[in-house]
Amino acid sequence: MTTGRSKRSSRAKSIEKEVLSTEAPEDAFTDWNWNVFELASSSMQLAFVHRLSGFFNMHGAFGLSLEEIGPFYNDVHEGYLERNTHVARRYHTFLHAVDVMQSVGVFLHGFQGQKVLSSLTSSALLIAALCHDIGHVGLTNQFLVKSGHPLTLEYRNPVLESMHTARTLLLIKKHGFLKNLETKEALRISKTIARCIMYTDVSIHSELLRKTRDIEWPMDFSHLGEEDSFVYCGFLLHTADICNPAKEWPLAQRWTDLIMSEFFEQGALEKREGLVVSTFRNADQINTSEIQANFVRLMLHPTLALMIQMLPKASLLKEIAEKNRLQWEVESHRALTVPQIELIRALSRPLSTRQMTFGQEYKEKLTRLSESEKVMLFFLLTSLYAAFAYNIHIAYGNVSGDTAFGICTLIVFVIMLVDVLLATMTNPNYRWSFYFGFDLISSLSLLADIPFIIMGNKDSIKLRTEPSQNAQVRLFRILRVVRLATLFKHFKQFMVKRSYRRQRSSLRSLNSQRSSAIDPCSATFSIDDLKRIFQHDDGRAIVFTLEHVQQLVRGAYRGYPPPDNAIGNFCHRIASSMAQAPMRHFKFSLSKFQKVLSAMEEEYDRDLNSTNQISQLNFYASRLGEKVADTTIRHVIFLLLAILIILTECNLPRTINPSLYGLKKLHHHSTSPTLSRQVQFYVNATDPMYLYIANANNSIVQTSLAVASTDRIWNQSDISFDNGQMIISSRILSSVRLEFVQVVQYPNNCVWNETSIPCQSIAIFDHGADAKTAAFWEMARAVFIIFCFTWGSAILTLDVYNRVIVPVERMVSLTQQLALNPTKSLSAEEEEKPMYEMKLLQSTLTKVARLLQIGYGSAGSAIISKNMMGAEFNPIIAGKKVHAVFGFCDIRRFTDITECLQEQVMMFTNTIGHIVHHAAYTFNGNANKNVGDAFLLVWQISEDSPDVAVINQARPPAHLTSAREDEVDCLFFDEEGSKKMAQSKVYVATVADNALMAFLKTMVDIDTSPKLKAYKTNKLLQTRFEIPFQVKMGYGLHVGWAIDGAIGSKYKIDASYLSSDVNMAATLESTTKLYHVPLIMSHSFYNLLSPQLQQFCRCIDCVLFEGCSKPTALYTFDCVNPNVRQFRGIIDVPLLQMGLQNGFTSTFEKGVNEYFAGHWKEAKDTFDFLLSSLKPNDGPTEALIKFMQRSSFQAPVDWKGYRKL
Repeated sequence: MTTGRSKRSSRAKSIEKEVLSTEAPEDAFTDWNWNVFELASSSMQLAFVHRLSGFFNMHGAFGLSLEEIGPFYNDVHEGYLERNTHVARRYHTFLHAVDVMQSVGVFLHGFQGQKVLSSLTSSALLIAALCHDIGHVGLTNQFLVKSGHPLTLEYRNPVLESMHTARTLLLIKKHGFLKNLETKEALRISKTIARCIMYTDVSIHSELLRKTRDIEWPMDFSHLGEEDSFVYCGFLLHTADICNPAKEWPLAQRWTDLIMSEFFEQGALEKREGLVVSTFRNADQINTSEIQANFVRLMLHPTLALMIQMLPKASLLKEIAEKNRLQWEVESHRALTVPQIELIRALSRPLSTRQMTFGQEYKEKLTRLSESEKVMLFFLLTSLYAAFAYNIHIAYGNVSGDTAFGICTLIVFVIMLVDVLLATMTNPNYRWSFYFGFDLISSLSLLADIPFIIMGNKDSIKLRTEPSQNAQVRLFRILRVVRLATLFKHFKQFMVKRSYRRQRSSLRSLNSQRSSAIDPCSATFSIDDLKRIFQHDDGRAIVFTLEHVQQLVRGAYRGYPPPDNAIGNFCHRIASSMAQAPMRHFKFSLSKFQKVLSAMEEEYDRDLNSTNQISQLNFYASRLGEKVADTTIRHVIFLLLAILIILTECNLPRTINPSLYGLKKLHHHSTSPTLSRQVQFYVNATDPMYLYIANANNSIVQTSLAVASTDRIWNQSDISFDNGQMIISSRILSSVRLEFVQVVQYPNNCVWNETSIPCQSIAIFDHGADAKTAAFWEMARAVFIIFCFTWGSAILTLDVYNRVIVPVERMVSLTQQLALNPTKSLSAEEEEKPMYEMKLLQSTLTKVARLLQIGYGSAGSAIISKNMMGAEFNPIIAGKKVHAVFGFCDIRRFTDITECLQEQVMMFTNTIGHIVHHAAYTFNGNANKNVGDAFLLVWQISEDSPDVAVINQARPPAHLTSAREDEVDCLFFDEEGSKKMAQSKVYVATVADNALMAFLKTMVDIDTSPKLKAYKTNKLLQTRFEIPFQVKMGYGLHVGWAIDGAIGSKYKIDASYLSSDVNMAATLESTTKLYHVPLIMSHSFYNLLSPQLQQFCRCIDCVLFEGCSKPTALYTFDCVNPNVRQFRGIIDVPLLQMGLQNGFTSTFEKGVNEYFAGHWKEAKDTFDFLLSSLKPNDGPTEALIKFMQRSSFQAPVDWKGYRKL
């Protein structure tokens, strides 16, 4: 023990020495916007607390030294460091305590708030400010109670504030703060600290404001009275605790991020433990900026306005708060939507969630490389070269360019082999497939086009016994056609994949125009969205940089700190979508950044490793179209190849070769005197380049050859022979391609007497000109083949798309719509075309989907969505707690109507049902249950709506509470739930408003319906009902919670809502018969109405229903004008009450208040006057008089302001 004290004492001395060695930041006690975040370390924070303590002489007020008060601050600091919760505390830390203490110091010193307080009271207030959140667990009182936290067993409600108070008082006693004070003074100081800390409970915010307004201020500026001092100090501390939004914008924004992150931590914990997520704790649904703007407007502004009345110098706070509010309103309009939040969060996760080996990662990179547009375009260009380059070179090139052409062709050959290898490595289905063989053959065929490979460096031609040039030509021609297969492959990749996606986009656009289906694949971020989020105030063009990415990612987490590497992951995805290396710096235009986001989203949607079932549906639907196109292309290729091969083989050679026949004649007449004339005739007919006649005088032959053709003949010196080889001179080789040289000889077999003198007659022909013409027509044929392939593929594929793929796409889109939005209206496209099987299937699926929606309703949306998304069929899913307005309406005397109308009762009931449901859907409601004569309608309330807090609070009727209505309405951020959104001057309908107006519209439409008017004179109804017959209905409206889910078994289920609040709506409807009014609303429902509608409603009674533990105030709406023919909304509400006497509402309210107060005789007199002068036969008035008459208009002794019913 002694060692511990000595350690603390030495630490206190060291801190005191450190503090006294620094200059005092006196501006920190007068500067409201002093940046407390500059106190980055615990030692700096403690040093600041010591300085502030010394500035206000807190130790002197309690009779302590700096050495004695130092350990107290150390223990307080340790109290904030305790880890007794699974939630990360980011806001309720020692830094927050220091900030509140500094703010209180500014109130006392800078705003001169200490004039009405003693120095000891001011010191006690500062102590309370420092300790007001000691030991905070980062959770709300509501959560602690709901989850059964151990603290609830130790401390009374409010749990946290009670714990903070107890721990603070223990530390004060431990460190001797009260030892030098008199007993009475010590008790007062203890009460001051305790009351101040308890007033930080926001659930009593309105009570604190009311007490502050009632403070009696001394005229002579003396000290406040004891109770007023408690309230005043508590108000200052409470204001300092909630006034972070009144700091300068950077500080306000930083504190907002911290508190919202702590809120979201609790929301995540509630999700993990299966609890209903508390208000403002669901990070996926709320708009932080909007919450802060409403908080300033509805809670902070009234608080600061009251503070300015006491401390005029505090007006600065309200100005800053208003400026921040406007900024938050701007930010709220820039907030991301829920789908955008989900997308950004998904894109900020690691690019691949699966563990990949080095080989898999390398394969993934190769796949992205091969699928990039630039690489595909490069391979397409090489394929075009392979298809046309040889023929272009032959048609328009010369022999001198053969070497360069050969080198280029060899390079293209290597590139095509790389393409085949790359596709083989990245696509397992490509290996040994049809396209693999085609690509490989096409690549190898290029070798036949390389001159120095096929011909080598030959300068001689071997004399063969049989010609083989025709076989080579046929082989080359077939290989050139096979080479076009590379074009077909790239056509498939570009035209099928790209055009297929474009066709899907145009189809989605068409569907969007026809409103037949939603577009689940459309871009989540449009250009307008990016302008809304990032637009400069001065209208400057937006250039997106890394800073904008950071803003986008932070916005997706709504103040909650993004996960580690979230921004890096997002940038990595940007680089991946652009097929680039990760970038540290980049600049994008608006349209470019939108395209990048769309590409990232598309890539994410195609990821089969994700848990997005909808993305997998898109993928498989796309694969179906690709498979169909692939098969069609393959069949077209086979057809073209078959035709080309057949046509090639059908080009049979001529039976008589003129060149060989003429050479044979010349050979047999080599000694004829007419040889010269015969040679000239042969040359003119065949145009040889060289002619040699065995056993003839070749000088005569050459002379005759020169006479007949002098332009292209070869000299005798250009040709020599060597044992069966014909050697050609370099002069000839430089101008002639040997592959187009034809050698004709006769006879084929003979014995050479000499190695240099042939025994055969030889004629040499150059077919280069014919080859150029053939090359041109070869190119024309290739273009024609591509055209035929394109046209044939398009025709064959288009019909399959229209009859199969497009209907399948629409059915997939319908399935997506049911999964994403089960309640959205569906409609099949109406086309005046024959209904084929796929069209019939699509129409049937649409009808089944509509039947599902109609049968299940809004309560069954989760059933439809989860079964459409999931792989298994499971109609019995877990229920979900929701908050909603429940409306119940019933047809009066339905049994008698049924017995009268018999079979016609279905038409009668459905007519009323259509009116009721149409009115509900007109005002954003949903029909749920139809029980013959009754209908249950539901208006769901968003879980982040302030109305949910009002419901959870379950306030008693207004006459049973002492709180004034205006004080209750100003609450917004109340932990206990008193959060009623104040209405703006511009009317905005609440959920309760919509429910009430839906029932009012139902009343008007039933009275004016032509179909129901026909029943007025129905003879079947005249036997039991008065003439004319009038449809009468009862309506009940209540608000509360319910469990939304499936009720039943695997044989039959109903989607509905279960809770006592649903039954309460039916009970209220049945109560209308007692009061002779068509509509009764509970006070819980009334509290959610806007003031514009509340003024038209009147409270008629307060009852305790059987089985209920709390009383319910009953309200009604007087609809007395039968001349209203159409109800459009709030604008027609006053018309419905046109006809009520002036003073009726105020007179009835006076009588009801007398009735509630137990003054029944006065109430009787008021009600008698009302019945006699203002509204005879008023149902509620007569019902109350009848009830009071039972007790002779004398309230019971135990009258509590309500009666049992």
